[in-house]
Amino acid sequence: MSAPVPHDSTLLDWSELSEEEQGLFIEGCELFDQAEFWHAHESWEDLWKGLKPRECRAEIDAVQGMIQCAALLYNYERSKVRGVVNMASKLIRRLDGVEHGIWGVDIARLRVELAPFIRDAAADEPKWGLPTDSVKLIGGWKSA
Repeated sequence: MSAPVPHDSTLLDWSELSEEEQGLFIEGCELFDQAEFWHAHESWEDLWKGLKPRECRAEIDAVQGMIQCAALLYNYERSKVRGVVNMASKLIRRLDGVEHGIWGVDIARLRVELAPFIRDAAADEPKWGLPTDSVKLIGGWKSA
């Protein structure tokens, strides 16, 4: 499997992940793109747990930030202001170490695409009408 782009060069290279880790990442991305946010969260959580013993802090934080992105959209679908706002504040910190992307996911674009959901949930009278399935993690991993 070729290296996906975009990817920040300071992070673990795709080739440094085991086949199982790559599979969990791709599975989470595919589930996310199908708006299966809870299941994407579960796949990435298994990856996150696997990365923890490797002590690769930036990657651990990035995966946790992606988990929080999925949780944010899951909470948005359920009209939970507190869940959306809490996840927004957490994921900003977690994704801070990723300027461009990780393993084919464009984190900068993802942040921009999540902003309307955060604004709507934080409004005095949220509309809860934004389509969560419009947020996609289209990246190099799809064609790898």
